[in-house]
Amino acid sequence: MNTKNNFPGDLSTEEFLASYWQKKPLLIKNAFPDFLSPISADELAGLACEDNVNARLVLEKDGDYPWQVEFGPFDESRFAHLPESHWSLLVSDVEKHLPETKYLLQHFRFIPDWRVDDLMISYAPEGGSVGQHTDAYDVFLIQLSGQRLWKIAENFAEETLNDVDLCVLKNFTAEHEWLVSPGDMIYLPPNVAHHGIAQDNGTPCLTGSVGFRAPSLKTITSDYVNYLNENVHDASRYRDIAAVKPEHHAEISQQTINDFIAYLKQGLAIEHEHVTNWLGQYCSDNKTYEDMLEEQQLDNFDELLALSTQHTVEPSPYSNFLFSRINDSALLFVNGSRYQTSLSFATVLCNGEPLDFQQLLPLMTTEDKKILLMLFNTGAVIAIDNT
Repeated sequence: MNTKNNFPGDLSTEEFLASYWQKKPLLIKNAFPDFLSPISADELAGLACEDNVNARLVLEKDGDYPWQVEFGPFDESRFAHLPESHWSLLVSDVEKHLPETKYLLQHFRFIPDWRVDDLMISYAPEGGSVGQHTDAYDVFLIQLSGQRLWKIAENFAEETLNDVDLCVLKNFTAEHEWLVSPGDMIYLPPNVAHHGIAQDNGTPCLTGSVGFRAPSLKTITSDYVNYLNENVHDASRYRDIAAVKPEHHAEISQQTINDFIAYLKQGLAIEHEHVTNWLGQYCSDNKTYEDMLEEQQLDNFDELLALSTQHTVEPSPYSNFLFSRINDSALLFVNGSRYQTSLSFATVLCNGEPLDFQQLLPLMTTEDKKILLMLFNTGAVIAIDNT
């Protein structure tokens, strides 16, 4: 499977971004020729039984009520008691738990890494779906095995069903119907209604969903203010600029309001440096999986270098690596923390590939070596035995 940084299929990346990205749906037949699924239905079910894995079962029928959702981890026996049709298993962050699936994300690196949310994979028997719904973010749907019928509508009534666990549209009429097979892909912009229904063609229906982060203004402004409070603001308090006797003792005067507008602007501090630091830490945050990082204990960089001769040293699949250029250096962001490094070191580390120390050593400063050792000892970088 081609993993070059090009848009899948015959369409160029530039054409896709100009004509489709966040504009209209797109079906690409045979986007990935000769495609073989990197995971089986049994492997996905096994993953859903593990701790620290975000997994859901959606029962359209045969539950206590329509569109009932159950959350993992599941006992293996649960899958033996499911109905023959009309249910779905969904597992999020598959690329973290099974790094061999991460190559699917490489095709979408024309969108910056900080925007990529996760690879979710679903399995469904005949008729299985999660109902007709919309997502508030861009998504690519890759058919991994089997077949699925997708019903798409850009114009629809927004009313949803009552008393169910999912936001299922009440009235939905498809404008397009696309039957997809392994290697086919659909792109959907935000807020396009879609309904994917698993078909029975004798092969398990597995679908990969690559979603992109789209934080709300409410979320990011709240988080940015928290960042300022923790990292920028001191303990100083409001002071009158020029005290004036009020016309009425209970009045909040227009001058007071103007003073507070100036005070709030001072406190919000929308400065390039602050936004850079906050955005890198916000987008690389890893609180969900910080318990999955295993701490190590090496005393110096030479020990790590020696370890690399017998092991593959690479970023942990449970870590997030981003960087921002600062002239000829970089701010490296790893799991919500910030480090000043050389640009060459940050660029190589953020590729997400195993580290080639022969290539990397000439690029590293003394401080880079200290940071890499620290990242290894905190579990953000790991060693895999080659024997």
